[in-house]
Amino acid sequence: MPDVDRLHAPEPRQRWRIVFRRDEDARFLAHLDAMKLWERALRRAGIPVARTEGMSPRPRIVFAAPLPLGMLAEREIVDVVLSERLTVADLRGRLERDLPRGFGLVDLYDVWLHAPSVASQLVGATYRLELAGCADAPVRGTDISAGVAALLAAGRLDRERQKEKRVVAYDLRPLIEGIEVECWDDTDPGTGTLRCVLRHSQDEGTGRPDEVVAALAEAIGAPIETVTSTRERLVLADGAD
Repeated sequence: MPDVDRLHAPEPRQRWRIVFRRDEDARFLAHLDAMKLWERALRRAGIPVARTEGMSPRPRIVFAAPLPLGMLAEREIVDVVLSERLTVADLRGRLERDLPRGFGLVDLYDVWLHAPSVASQLVGATYRLELAGCADAPVRGTDISAGVAALLAAGRLDRERQKEKRVVAYDLRPLIEGIEVECWDDTDPGTGTLRCVLRHSQDEGTGRPDEVVAALAEAIGAPIETVTSTRERLVLADGAD
């Protein structure tokens, strides 16, 4: 006989949108491992997370988007549905005490319980990339600026990416909202900061900063190394983050 308690979870009462950062201590944590740490931390903090119904109930925790391995982040988003209502002060105190190592609380929003999922509302993200040329092929700021201009002027940017066990061809250009050279030091081998806004599309796919750097390297005809990459913020369809 089915376990009635498992089939009928407590009714959801509240939905919180949590904005958080990820620093060096969690930089190389895989997304599935991060999810498990968050579930454990919320349980340890005594936060009454609602669960899905059915034979295999899961905590109602939804991340806007997985973070690529090795990437830092400043304003990531996770929605958590609760089976009991908590005040902002209570929830903030519990999170600040028990969040997994390498994660920090940035902000909290009490959102409408029945709003569309945060993942379905994601339309883009802003990335900050610390780049460097190679010792045997220094890169100058003029090269970078010319390369960025070439990418933005291109009608298409045909690329390939590995997807499971097959190679998928796609056009990178529609996924680039903008690229800006924030600064560049011509001292060999050349180092600087690039900021790019990339689209997340249900139909066309997701723009990836590593593909932008690869396309830029091809445009200038010189290798470029990504020293650090940071996802600064996520952009939702309503303009919020």
